[in-house]
This record gives sequence, C-alpha cells and structure tokens, in this order.
Amino acid sequence: MPEGPVLDLEQPAVAALLRNYAALRTWEAIRGSRSLVTLSELETSLALDRRTLQAHVDLLAQHDLIDVVRARRPRTSVAYRVATDRIVVTFDDADPNSVELAMASSASVEAEFARCVERHADPEFNPKVGFRFRQHTMRHFTDEDFAELRRRLLAVVEFLATPQPRPSRAKRSAAGSEPRPAYCNQSISISLEPLVGDLLPLPAVWMTPRSKLARADLGEVRKTGVGALAPREREVALALADGLSRAHVAQRMGLSVHTVATITRRIYRKLGVSSQAALAARLAGVERRDLGER
Repeated sequence: MPEGPVLDLEQPAVAALLRNYAALRTWEAIRGSRSLVTLSELETSLALDRRTLQAHVDLLAQHDLIDVVRARRPRTSVAYRVATDRIVVTFDDADPNSVELAMASSASVEAEFARCVERHADPEFNPKVGFRFRQHTMRHFTDEDFAELRRRLLAVVEFLATPQPRPSRAKRSAAGSEPRPAYCNQSISISLEPLVGDLLPLPAVWMTPRSKLARADLGEVRKTGVGALAPREREVALALADGLSRAHVAQRMGLSVHTVATITRRIYRKLGVSSQAALAARLAGVERRDLGER
C-alpha cells in the first residue's frame, strides 16, 4: 500500500478538495519547502493573505495531507510539513457512478491545465533561454523498446513532479539502436509549453481504481525484496530505478552524493544486483507502477 493517506473520491469532501486548486498549490508549496514552514513564510513566498492560507492548511490537515507541528524553541509559531509525498485518490471501478466521478475529476484537471496554459503562455518566448518542443510520431515498438520508453518517461514524470529549486543539467543519454521498420502500433504526443507570470504548480495526484490498489504492492514488495530495505534505502532505490542519477537523487533528498553512493551500495548488496539497470529490472512493477497518474 502507498505511504500516507488514501483519499476516497466518492466522499464529497475529497471531490471538493480536488477542485480546490488554490489549496492544492499551497500543499505543493509546503512539499517543495522540504522542511517545516510557517504561515508567515508561506505568506511571503506565495503572496497570499494569512486568512486564505489558514483556510488552506486547515483543509489539508483535515484530509491528513499535512502535519501540524506545534511551536518549539527556537521557533515561536506553529509550522507545517507534508504528511505524504504523493496524493493518492481511489475510486470504485466496479461502480459506474464512481468511474464517472473519476472521469469528471480528470476532465476538471485538464480544464484547469488548459486555462493556466492559455493565461500564462509566453508569446515572446526566446528559444535561446529555453526550448519549445512538440513531436508527433507513429512507429513500431517491440516489447523491449516499449519497456525502455516507459522507464524513461517515468523518469521524466518523476523529474517534473519533483521540486527542483536548482535543477541539475540533464545528461544526454546515448541513443539505442533503431528497431527494424514495421507497421506502427503506438501514437505518441509530447508537448512542453513555456509559461510566464506568477503561477504556482499543482501537485502530482495519483488516481487509481480501488481493485488495483487492493492487489498491488505487497506481493511485489515480497518478490523483489524491497521489504528488506530501510525507508531511506527504499526511496533511493525507487528513484534510481526510475532512471535518476545519483546527483539528482542527492539533490532531491537533501543528501551528499557520497551518502547516496553509500546507500546505493547497501541496496545493491541487499537486493543482489550490481548495476542501476539491474536494479530497475528488479523493481519493475513495484508500488508506483500500479498507480495511474492523473
């Protein structure tokens, strides 16, 4: 099972929370702080008034998405931190009404996304300081090609969903061999749109059918040996399996690269692997793979 609370979409309060994009952006800001944060600090960084922020943190606390930490010297005011690094929402895939709620929620997110892109699009974007990229392609993939593409896309999703105050320069990986031409069986569309203005990011919300959540995780954890890992080792292992570099993992977790290297050696020893590729193969299907990201 995923760490942290699992929210039930059929609860009206949960459905309302998922439509409260301002509160969700406040949650993402708290997560991005990577430490305890006070209302005063949020007020300064988000440029929101205290009453609004208080309403946001109260709502998030009601759903167990943040922890409220009472004042303790030298801090003189209440502080907040996220109680989970991922918001997981479940619905009953055997109930048509529940499925309809999930589809409506996804449609609402897409509408919010489109609204933000339209409002914050940068018509004077300068490619010298960034890039605008759009690709549409139809081609044939073998099972191995598709597995590798999925692994790389998961790494991209993880990278984009992770707060990056100082993003590291991505290393260009060597291109693999091209498969023999064949009839296309996949359609892919990737789009990155530069934005301008004051727009806080929304958190990554994982929407998953209840039946899939019920049968996920435990068997995979036992089979792969992840259960033998300490929490920090498990976090590092999953990040490495998603294709992140040790330097990126260190930056994300607030550790030194040397510490991540030491943890990685322990992981390899416990799981009986000797490379990052072997680790990725060993952990394929664990936990996050069984959750559908919205």
